[in-house]
Parts: sequence; structure tokens; C-alpha cells
Amino acid sequence: MNNYLIPLTKQDLLHHMLQVGGGAVCPLQRPEQTIYASFDVELTQNSAVVSVELGGHTGELTLKRSDRANHLHLRDFIQDIANGRIESAQPAPPEQSGRLARIDRALADSEALLARVRKLIAA
Repeated sequence: MNNYLIPLTKQDLLHHMLQVGGGAVCPLQRPEQTIYASFDVELTQNSAVVSVELGGHTGELTLKRSDRANHLHLRDFIQDIANGRIESAQPAPPEQSGRLARIDRALADSEALLARVRKLIAA
């Protein structure tokens, strides 16, 4: 079996993060390789919304806070993304170099400025 698995010792990390919220990095292992999934947990009164990024893919999972097996659901979700068994995983947005990111920000700022000018002219 060559599937990526989250080690049993790291499942406590998942459980802890589902209790306190925040971000963490969790290893997934298979005999020849270890990869890392980063995830953020946003807690609301009734649910935990988890965003996972792994190997160029992202996914989001919403769990009810009252479920005591949430860390197992999260473990399965992360492992499914790592092993290519999740349809809801989306490609992560491409990383842009510093220059391209500055150009994109300048274009967005220009478009926002033009929109404000158009509103002023129309008024």
C-alpha cells in the first residue's frame, strides 16, 4: 500500500486544532516520501471550517463542533486530497513572482480608481 497516511501521533494535532482554531502543518507519510499539508481552522459557535492546502490543491471542509470524531473526518479529508480521491479539491492559485504581483496590484488599484471617477462623473 503506497497511500499517504497521517501518523497516529499527529492525529492529536488535528484534534487540538479543531478545539482551538488557527493554522498548522501536518505530515503525511508513505514508505518512500513525506509530504506536508497546511490547514487553517476557523471556529464558529456551531461549526469548524477547515481550509487545507496540499501539493498544489486546496479543499474546504465544514464540520459540526458537536461531533467527537471530527479529527478523524479531517484526517480522512486530508488523506483523500493527498491520495487524489477528493473531487472537491481545487488547484491552488498560481504563485506569482514579485514583479507580476506588483503589476496585478497596480492594475487592480487603477480599475478601482477608474470606477470611483466614473461614479463621480455620473453623479
